[in-house]
Amino acid sequence: MGDLRELYLQKCSDFACEPIAPILEALNAGRPLGVIALDGKSKALFNDRVKPMQVFALCESLYEYGALSVLRLSYNFLNDMAAQAISRLIQVNAGLRMLDLTGNEVTGQGAAALAGVLARPTAGLQALVLRNNPLKDAGVLEIAEMLRNNTSLTMLDLGDTHCGIQGLIGLATALTDGNSTLKILDLEDPVVQGPQDSTFQHLTRMLAVNSSLTELSLAKHRMTDPQLDMLVTYGFARSKAPWTSLSLRGNHLSPFAGPTLERLLSFCPRLQRLNLSSNALGNDGAVSLSRCLAYCAELRELDVRSNAIGDVGLMALAGVLQLVHTLEVFMLWGNNFGPGTCRALADALQHPSLRRLRTDVRPYTVDGEVMLALQDV
Repeated sequence: MGDLRELYLQKCSDFACEPIAPILEALNAGRPLGVIALDGKSKALFNDRVKPMQVFALCESLYEYGALSVLRLSYNFLNDMAAQAISRLIQVNAGLRMLDLTGNEVTGQGAAALAGVLARPTAGLQALVLRNNPLKDAGVLEIAEMLRNNTSLTMLDLGDTHCGIQGLIGLATALTDGNSTLKILDLEDPVVQGPQDSTFQHLTRMLAVNSSLTELSLAKHRMTDPQLDMLVTYGFARSKAPWTSLSLRGNHLSPFAGPTLERLLSFCPRLQRLNLSSNALGNDGAVSLSRCLAYCAELRELDVRSNAIGDVGLMALAGVLQLVHTLEVFMLWGNNFGPGTCRALADALQHPSLRRLRTDVRPYTVDGEVMLALQDV
């Protein structure tokens, strides 16, 4: 570690930048740098976030450091220059397996640099997180083209990257025609003005053809009931992928989506996590869910927060909880809790089979009346 420390200090001098305090502390203490976590929101870096020149110095110091596996640089002041330096590190250091650049300022140019390296046969990176960077369509299309040749990535997070219609279609096409190794894909919050049938048609074809994906987030896609029906009828119904996680959070699903959700769960028998929060499923949607939950043999997490569900729907869900033996997390705050719901949930949560269930509500009694309070999970 002494040689690495001297090399790092020399590189900092070469690039005329201050050493990153947590890195220098680790080197001084002789701690390994297998996992480097430099979160700009952390107490140590909040007022001294990592800058591009510091990334150049760090990356050049790690070219031959074989123990490096994870590099997290979220919420710093990193631009396309920093992304180019990291691209060179990925190319030279084959041991790096995860890169997290959440919340930086990487644009299409930086995405192109990363994509150019990851498209090579020797690429070894397995997880790439570019969430909350302004990639726009140009950057997302670079990533999409890379996916046609990449065989190492199993996880890709492109949530909140200002991706538009062209980017979504490019990604869906790449995962339909080329890539067969990606397992986890997050496409949360694309920049679309309203429901776009064209994007959902391409996503549907991707679901029907791609057999490697197991986890997908289509949160905040402005999805309506007919588009969900399209995805389920022509996508999930024909999919051969072993789906384990699906997020439909923050869409425009109504109570009429209930039967479609029933069919969705029947087509995904291995689903472990389902997020339906911030829709408008209402009582009818909740009742539809309650009818099929008992047959979800592997469901571990269910989120129905903020869905305008009243007593009828919530009591139906409460009544079936003890039949879902695998359920570990149940989130439901933000709905309309009446007296009947409070009593039903309090009774259900006392059942011995639900002792390990974690939920975001806590029953309590005031003057003989059962009420619910919000609690952390």
